[in-house]
Amino acid sequence: MGGDPCYLLDSIHRHGGEDALRRVAEKGLLIAWSAGALALGPSLELFQRLEPGGDAQALGLTDLEILPHYSRFHTRYEGLEAQCAAYEKERGRKVCRLDDGEGLLLDGQGRLVEEILSPLRVTVAGVEFRNPVIAASGTFGFGREYGELYPLSELGGISCKGTTLHARPGNPPPRVTETPGGMLNAVGLQNPGVEHFIREDLPWLSRQGTRIIANVAGSAVEDYCRTAELLNDTSVDMVELNISCPNVKEGGVQFGVTAEGVAGVTGAVRRVCKKPLMVKLSPNVTDIGEMAAAAESAGADAVSLINTLTGMRVDIRTRRPIIHNNTGGLSGPAVLPVALRMVWQASQRVKIPIVGLGGIATWQDAVEMLLCGASAIQVGTAIFTDPYAPLKIRDGLLAYLEENGIRSVSELTGGVRPW
Repeated sequence: MGGDPCYLLDSIHRHGGEDALRRVAEKGLLIAWSAGALALGPSLELFQRLEPGGDAQALGLTDLEILPHYSRFHTRYEGLEAQCAAYEKERGRKVCRLDDGEGLLLDGQGRLVEEILSPLRVTVAGVEFRNPVIAASGTFGFGREYGELYPLSELGGISCKGTTLHARPGNPPPRVTETPGGMLNAVGLQNPGVEHFIREDLPWLSRQGTRIIANVAGSAVEDYCRTAELLNDTSVDMVELNISCPNVKEGGVQFGVTAEGVAGVTGAVRRVCKKPLMVKLSPNVTDIGEMAAAAESAGADAVSLINTLTGMRVDIRTRRPIIHNNTGGLSGPAVLPVALRMVWQASQRVKIPIVGLGGIATWQDAVEMLLCGASAIQVGTAIFTDPYAPLKIRDGLLAYLEENGIRSVSELTGGVRPW
């Protein structure tokens, strides 16, 4: 079973320690743990080469052999994938990739009987996430502040702050205000630019043990394409296109409000982008299914929805809009029913995965979103009121699966039963 080595060793000792493990081994059942903590199985030499003086010696199990394995998300093993691939090619034996809470069941000869995988593991557009809970773009920055509260490896992934080709100062204040059941914002894509992101933020993010989604925005198709190109040879796992931006060459009309606009920018980026491509759809349209289909036909590997709804508030004393931009994006619990409806409608039109977002604040909200057709979810505004919301949602999802005898969270996707 995967886990932090110190926690795991403590757990082993609390449940009988070395003697308990030996009793299991004597019955012909061998156990493996990730995070380099302990495994019973063949090929001790690889473990010793990678982890000299490791935890096996601390347990006094040096006479037992170690199954080659590692936790794919564990920061201690940065760059280990290449070594494991070389080992597999040279020896003709599989190296087991494990995550926290996962394990292996082996027979007495060290042969794999069964992989015990986490029920929260999901795959979107060919990218494997340890759980389906992703921090939404614009609410998590580049993760540094939240990384001081908990390991970012606890998350399925991070959709980074919207990044443009060049640095942008954002809109003048005021640009954020609360509303009943949510908030309005018109930050204006304030960001340091893609080259700064690659040089200063991405190296740190790459060591955090979570999936990295680069959210790309622009004011012209060429901007999107060049930004995506610059990300091709980086450690980014996926590119998410924010097409709720005004197209300056078309009089300021948002890319994402017409099927032609969606297909145009998606197709152009698809031709130059080597990463899995997810398109973030605007809800400010008459037919969300048409927009999702346009993205799919233009080469998108996945779609995420919904982005914020356009809203407005007015200060009745000054008679001016509270937001300097006059209008802003509405997010928060108030938009959840709209998001659920649109994810459900989009799921009827496309075969590519959908990542659902908009108003998710609890694990129950997440279950609803998955049932409506999402393969994974993003949590945004809820993080502002509770930075731990993504972790609480993850834990709630796991408990729901266990209580209902569901083996994989993917079984929920599209499970709604319309009347």
